[in-house]
Amino acid sequence: MNTCENQELPFQELIAECNTMLARMDTLQLNTLIERFGEEIDSRQILNYLVDGRSLLTYLLSRHIVRPDNLSALVAMAEVAERSDLKQIIGRYCYSPSGSSDSEDTCAIDNVFAYVSETIQNDWRNLARQLTLAEFDIANIQASTGNDQQLAASEMLDLFRRKRSNQNILTELVAALRAIKRFSLAARVSELANPLLPSQ
Repeated sequence: MNTCENQELPFQELIAECNTMLARMDTLQLNTLIERFGEEIDSRQILNYLVDGRSLLTYLLSRHIVRPDNLSALVAMAEVAERSDLKQIIGRYCYSPSGSSDSEDTCAIDNVFAYVSETIQNDWRNLARQLTLAEFDIANIQASTGNDQQLAASEMLDLFRRKRSNQNILTELVAALRAIKRFSLAARVSELANPLLPSQ
C-alpha cells in the first residue's frame, strides 16, 4: 500500500530539488504562498526577504514548518506553483529515522490526505466544519485558493493536520466523512489507512 516503498530520497536532496524547481515561481504564485503561510510570517521585515520561492522555502525550514516528518507545506508549494513533477518527487521521499515506524505512518497519512483532496470536491467546507476548523480559517482558505477545490481541500487538511497529532487524525477524518454522508470515501480512507486505524 505504501507508495514510498523503496524510493527514499534523503531530506537534503529533496530540499535541493525543491529549491531548483521553486526558483522559477512567478510573482503571483509567490504572493499566493505568502498569503497561505501568513500566520507563520511574523513581520514586515521578513516579507521584504521573501523575494522568490527559494527564500520562502528557506524561511519555512528555519521555522520548522517544513521538516523531515511533515512535508505538507512543501506539497502546498508544489500545488500553487503547478509543479506536478515536484509533487511526485516529494511523494518519493520517506522520513525514516532508524528504529522507527514513523516513516510508514507519515507516508500513509500523506497518501490518504492526497486522495481525499482529489476526491472531496465541493464538500471540503462541510468536512472542515466536521473537523472543527474555524469559519475564519475556512474563509481564508477559500479566499486564497479561489475556485481550485483540490487546492482548497489540500490546504484545509494541512491546517487540520497542524492542529492535531498524527495519532488520531485518520480516525477523526473517517468519522467526519461519515458525518457528511461521504460513506464510500470514508470506506476508501479506512482501507488506505489500515492498519494505522485502531481496531474496532
